[in-house]
Amino acid sequence: MSHEPPILTPEMESLFFRIEHALNIAEGMAMLIGENEPADPQVLLRPGYSLQKITVAMMALSQHGRRLLHELREQHVRVTLH
Repeated sequence: MSHEPPILTPEMESLFFRIEHALNIAEGMAMLIGENEPADPQVLLRPGYSLQKITVAMMALSQHGRRLLHELREQHVRVTLH
């Protein structure tokens, strides 16, 4: 079995880009939610949840996903297309 790192194909890079884009959108949404506090008083959240807890969790999840994506990218060898 070869111990060479996998090649980062254009298709794989496209997938990584789309994942990163989704993480950016989630982080942006969390910031927008946080900026628009206080929430509509008509909106009922489950007991124990607050808008702040939700936005912090969304930001943390996005940042963790970004770190994992960075690690995954580092495991691949880039292909240079001419």
